[in-house]
Amino acid sequence: MRNFPILGACAAIALLFGCSENGEKKSSPEFSSSETQIDSDKGSPTNIVTIGGAATEIVFALGAGDQVAAVDLSSTFPPEVRQLPQVGYVRSISPEGVLSKDPGLIIATGALGPPAAREIMEELSIPTLWLPDPKTVEDLERSVSEVAQQLGKPEEGEALLKTIQSQLSQAESEARSWSREKPTVLFFLNPPTASTGGMAGGSDSRSATLIELAGGTNAAKEFSGFQPVSLESVIQMNPDVIICGISPGHGASPETIQALRDNPALSSVSAIQNEAVYGVPLDDLTFGPRLGEAALRWNQILSEQANPPAGNQLAQREP
Repeated sequence: MRNFPILGACAAIALLFGCSENGEKKSSPEFSSSETQIDSDKGSPTNIVTIGGAATEIVFALGAGDQVAAVDLSSTFPPEVRQLPQVGYVRSISPEGVLSKDPGLIIATGALGPPAAREIMEELSIPTLWLPDPKTVEDLERSVSEVAQQLGKPEEGEALLKTIQSQLSQAESEARSWSREKPTVLFFLNPPTASTGGMAGGSDSRSATLIELAGGTNAAKEFSGFQPVSLESVIQMNPDVIICGISPGHGASPETIQALRDNPALSSVSAIQNEAVYGVPLDDLTFGPRLGEAALRWNQILSEQANPPAGNQLAQREP
């Protein structure tokens, strides 16, 4: 087994996606609710505070967005959530800030931190639904079902799950039709530069799960979570496809992706030679109701390498 050089950890980005600084994936709590349960006779709760992008997206996808009073900074979709009051960032929540919104229900993912804040919130008398920090399809499906039940929207929950499952099945079916074997894929939160490595997704990361759902194989198998990797590591991995997450605040940009394509140190890498370097929205890693859409988007990217048109003319796809 080859040992790929790993650079020093980048804590801020690692924490963003639920990984410890040494790349180990943090465990997600099981579903739980506070001792004060929602009274179903009173109807659907109002003044909901959602913490975690997946939690927020699920509530809106179920048609209860008008009941949301506040969200956290990691909640950026749908666009109207950016107009709502905010209670801080999911991994540095202040319980006082949450309480100031007078919530009738709190829905939070296991990404909520720091631990002391969660301990305080677990003691609140406010109905609270704790979801996992979603990293798998099963996490998402259970989250949708649980939130739909709590909001009194079981039919909407079933319809949403059917849509997600249909999209994932479509991606799986498309991958089975490819004429070549599964392409190896390397995902970057931050692309490498001319002189430094980048932050890539290893095993047990959300990007690894999405690669598999799209029909590919993760090229970074020698480490877990998100870790910095050197240029030498990228050359050794020699991925067929490189995917970079694009975000205005952090992650890649069209300019850094083009610089990656033009990096002479990586000219021998298959993905570079075949112009198979792509940009996708970084929030594909939210693992909310749009997971099926993300899997189909990544599947389309991989299909250009695994099932190329006649003549092997591989079209370049701009980020």
